[in-house]
Amino acid sequence: MSEKEIKAVIFDLDDTLLSEYEFVVSGYRYVSVFLSRMIGVSAEEINDRLRELSKETYANAFNRLFDSYGVTYTAEELRSLIKAYQQHPANLTFYPDVYPTLRTLKDKGILTGIISDGDPQRQWNKINFAVAAMHSDNLSDNDDPKLASPDSWFDAIILNDEFGGESFRKPNPHGYKVIAEKLSVDPAEMIYVGDNPAKDFHISADLPVRTARIIRENGIYNDREYLDGIKETFRIERLTDLLDLI
Repeated sequence: MSEKEIKAVIFDLDDTLLSEYEFVVSGYRYVSVFLSRMIGVSAEEINDRLRELSKETYANAFNRLFDSYGVTYTAEELRSLIKAYQQHPANLTFYPDVYPTLRTLKDKGILTGIISDGDPQRQWNKINFAVAAMHSDNLSDNDDPKLASPDSWFDAIILNDEFGGESFRKPNPHGYKVIAEKLSVDPAEMIYVGDNPAKDFHISADLPVRTARIIRENGIYNDREYLDGIKETFRIERLTDLLDLI
């Protein structure tokens, strides 16, 4: 039986459409100003220490920062710090190959979407900032405000944590089922583009979704192992390579 025609291209967000590393760097720079007052050292030193602590893992970076300086902190202070980091005004842009890919997919009548994990407010901030920047960079002569909205470029956006927390994150197939229903397509008519071997490609074990892996420079998950050894259907060097698969 021949494979079904691709009717929808669904993207991961971090390190697929935009750089997670750039968000982290931007966030650390932003909160370092507040942390310098709490700890009593320069914001530059705080920023450098955070980046050093994060070389091994990003987990609990702020807790470990306080511990490294021997500074006590309350749970409320930590929550406020994390909130400031997640919601900071990041000057994010999509990778350069995103706009031409989305533009061509739209011209071809291919549906597009996003499935992403993580704090919903943080992820929405990233999407909104990046779409606005894409509009400014590529469509500055078009004053239609709708083109600066994510809805103009993505037919459905699924943030898995909105379903009820971390248990709904990939590789849980729930988000894929929801987006297929929203777009009125069969999972076999979708291709999912991601970067993280630990969760982005396992969906093909649960649903007939084809997958494509893109490896970005400074990608946080480039060295992860494949979950259950399940690999991508295709490997691409840039998003525009997708256009040859459709």
